[in-house]
Amino acid sequence: MRDKANWSLDQLLETDPYDLENLIASLFRKMGYKADVTSRSKDGGVDVDISLEHFGLSHRWLVQVKRYLNPVGVKEVREYSSLRYRERVDGVIIVTTSTFTEDAYREAAEHNVKLIEGQLLVSMLNHYCGDAPRVLSGGVEKKTTTSAGVVLKTGESVHLREAVIVDNKRLILVITNRNIYFEQNSGGMFSKKQEISRRIEVKDLVGFSRSGKDILLVTGKKRFEFIRVRPKDMSGVLNVLEQLRTDYMRGESLLRLEQVKNDLIILTNRRLASISSGEKEGMELKLKDIVGLEVTGSGMFSRQKLVISEVRQGAKKHTFEVSDAREWKNEIDRAVRSA
Repeated sequence: MRDKANWSLDQLLETDPYDLENLIASLFRKMGYKADVTSRSKDGGVDVDISLEHFGLSHRWLVQVKRYLNPVGVKEVREYSSLRYRERVDGVIIVTTSTFTEDAYREAAEHNVKLIEGQLLVSMLNHYCGDAPRVLSGGVEKKTTTSAGVVLKTGESVHLREAVIVDNKRLILVITNRNIYFEQNSGGMFSKKQEISRRIEVKDLVGFSRSGKDILLVTGKKRFEFIRVRPKDMSGVLNVLEQLRTDYMRGESLLRLEQVKNDLIILTNRRLASISSGEKEGMELKLKDIVGLEVTGSGMFSRQKLVISEVRQGAKKHTFEVSDAREWKNEIDRAVRSA
C-alpha cells in the first residue's frame, strides 16, 4: 500500500491563509479542474477560480476559502452566493476548516452553493493530495520568516494576512498566535520591499470592537492606545481576533467601549479611561478607586450623563456623555464589584 501523508484539521488551521488557498487550488487540479488562485489585492470575494472543459462543454465555479474555527453562518453563504449571478458562473463553492450552521446549509441549497466542511476537506486532501510534496507540512511553523523578513519565534505561526487601511495608509495586517504586525511598503518605485511599521504583542491586546467598516484594536500597558483598522475581509479578521481571545483575556480585557465625538470611553476589568483619537490619554481611573455612580439629566430635552466619583488623593467627580448612561452604570458597577 502506498504510504500517504495524513492531513489534519490542526495542520490546516496552522497554515497561512494564502498557502491554504494554494493548497485548495492544488486539490482541484488533482480532481481534474483548471484552478487559478486570484490576486490578493483584487480577489473580489473569490479565492480560487476553477473550470472544467470537455468536448465543448465547460463549467466554471468560484471558490471561497475560510480558515475558521467557528461555524460559517448564513450571512457568509448569502454574501458569496451573489457571486454566481454577478460573475455569471455555474456555482460557488465555500471551503472551510470548520463547519456550517443549519441555516447556512438551507441558504446554500437555494442558490447552488456547494459547502465543503473541515472533515470532508481533510478526507479529500488525504485522497487526492496524500502523496503530494508536503510543502505545508507542520503549517507555517516550518517557516522562519514572514514575507517581510520578520523572524518568527519558535512555535509562532501566522493566522492571517490581510490588506487594511490605517490612518489613510494601505498596510498589510499580519496576525500570529503571539504578535500583531503591520507591514508597509518602503523603498523606491523599482525596489519596493515590506517592512514592519508596528508590532503589538497579543498579550498586550486588551480587546477589539467593530465600528462601522472599522475595527478598533485597544492595547494597554501603562496607558491605553487604540488603532483604527479598516480591513477588506471584516469577518475574517474578526474571526481570527476572536480565536485569540483566550490568550489575551488572561490579563486585562475589554468590557465596553464607546466613541464619543473624538474620544473613546473604555472600560476593562481593571480600569476606566477616556482617550483621544490622537492616542493621548485624557483620564484614567482604577476600578478600586471608584466609590460612586449616578445618572443625571433624565429630562425630555437633556441628555443623560454618567457621573463617577473617585477617591485617590481626594474626592473627585467625572462626567461622561454616553449613549446609554444606565447601561454604562450597570456595567461599571459589576466590574467594580468583581475587581
